[in-house]
Amino acid sequence: MRGRRKGLKYGLLFLIAVTSLFAFSGRSFCEEEAVKIALTTSSFRYDADRKTLELDVTVKNMTSVELEGPGVMVTLYGPGDKLILQRSFRARRVALLPGEESEVKASFFVEGPFYDVRLTALEGMGGG
Repeated sequence: MRGRRKGLKYGLLFLIAVTSLFAFSGRSFCEEEAVKIALTTSSFRYDADRKTLELDVTVKNMTSVELEGPGVMVTLYGPGDKLILQRSFRARRVALLPGEESEVKASFFVEGPFYDVRLTALEGMGGG
């Protein structure tokens, strides 16, 4: 009977340790998966004569801390889901306080036809 209680004690201690480990690691995974920068508005216009794509996007800081280097990545796909172009652009503001927004405006040359425009919000964009 005594050996059974000892085994039960160790089993319970192991269960508590494993549960605590998952609780702490689960919290850190959730923080990593949380949205930091969101696209709140977006519009684009393609001028076929000049072959330029004009982009106007607004990004917003969704965290409770200041974020450096907000921006957006633009990815264009053509026929057959072929990658045509991928470029990133910085927002007008170099940092965003919690809840703040900033505009990203860009105009760039696109040679061929494209079928899909994908926008991805970014942070940490450096440069001058």
